[in-house]
Amino acid sequence: MTDAVPKPKASEKAPNGARPQRPWYMLALLALIYVAGSIDRAVPSVIVEPLKAEFGLSDGQLGFVTGFAYSIPYALAVLPAGWLIDRFHRRVLLSAAAAIWSVLTMAGAAAQNFLTLVLARMGVGVTEAPASPGSLSLIGDLFPKERRTTAISLYYAGTATGQMITFLVGGWLLLQFSWRTLFFVAGVPGIILALLLFFTCREPKRGQYDEGEAKPPVSYRLAFRAIMDSKSLRHAIVGNMLSTGVSYAFLVWTISFLVRIHGVSHEYAAIIVGLCVGLMMMVGSVVTGIFTDRHARGNAARIAQVPALGTSIGAVIGIAMCLMPSLTGALVMFGLFAFFMGINTGPGYTTIVTMTGSNMRGSILSIAKIASVLIGNGGLAFFTGAASDLIGGPESIRWALMLTVFFLFWASFHFTKASRASAHEQAD
Repeated sequence: MTDAVPKPKASEKAPNGARPQRPWYMLALLALIYVAGSIDRAVPSVIVEPLKAEFGLSDGQLGFVTGFAYSIPYALAVLPAGWLIDRFHRRVLLSAAAAIWSVLTMAGAAAQNFLTLVLARMGVGVTEAPASPGSLSLIGDLFPKERRTTAISLYYAGTATGQMITFLVGGWLLLQFSWRTLFFVAGVPGIILALLLFFTCREPKRGQYDEGEAKPPVSYRLAFRAIMDSKSLRHAIVGNMLSTGVSYAFLVWTISFLVRIHGVSHEYAAIIVGLCVGLMMMVGSVVTGIFTDRHARGNAARIAQVPALGTSIGAVIGIAMCLMPSLTGALVMFGLFAFFMGINTGPGYTTIVTMTGSNMRGSILSIAKIASVLIGNGGLAFFTGAASDLIGGPESIRWALMLTVFFLFWASFHFTKASRASAHEQAD
């Protein structure tokens, strides 16, 4: 197995006498666990219309079960998770979390009403809290800063892969079985991957690629102070929150958009979304990671320029998708929009990782994830559903999605400010 893993370059060898790692192998496992988590998060998005029909839900309730039911418990758990990430073995923490959330995902198959479905999703939200901050903290110690955007973009390509698997396999399963089957099938891979991470990987040395002596972990009070003292970090967190929130809202509601506006069957709409998001977002993630590392070479100000441009272009494309009168035009625009979703995610998180010291990376990434999941993902998914209910009429979801897209212009503003502020801070 070791022979199949690329040998680390000189710049990737752990300094300070640290034991050599298998960074690409561990990155692959972390990415696959993120794929499993993405599948578990996305299952309700595939079955929005069947849930609406079976439980008699409104669009606002659907927005809650796909958004806040996951994001509020996640937000409550992510700060304790960040504290643990900075102090304990991240490999053990992530292995346990992945196994538990996979079991809870399978429990969603037994939901008998709206309340029990919400409770199952709440459990998934709590146990997924350590996943992304813990993985990003590990990646920061597995790769030097000159290669982090490539590594983090490949990691977030797991979102695209997970969405593609969920929508393609989910659409096929819906043609053969009931929506409950999706919950059960989705939980199996995470248990297997959790065992592989626990038994075949080891913890990298903290801060082995950071400059200066390793520092002890800090309290959340000091982590918040670090954010408030850094104008660039504040803007990067807000920009990332808005960017990921719009992307998530589109994943939740695009199937309903295709069904209601363009008359596509629910099962085939899921397959179409899986292909568009999976392929185009994956390509965007991989291409932008390599490009950004060559463009920025570890400079946070230059890294932030990529999502600053990408979010503004994505906003224009998203508006065009919503206004397209034909199905073909809407699908072309959605494919391009998915490409820019991939472009924005990796550099957005890399900006935050690069601006943060290893001794507080878990805490600050957890704070950023609270903003991203609770306000961004949960808030904008709910906003889209509630706006659709408020607008009313057969085309309400078209106008609700278009309103949501405008938040990308706001994200672009914050990424631009983060880039400029970082350049000033480096000059000082």
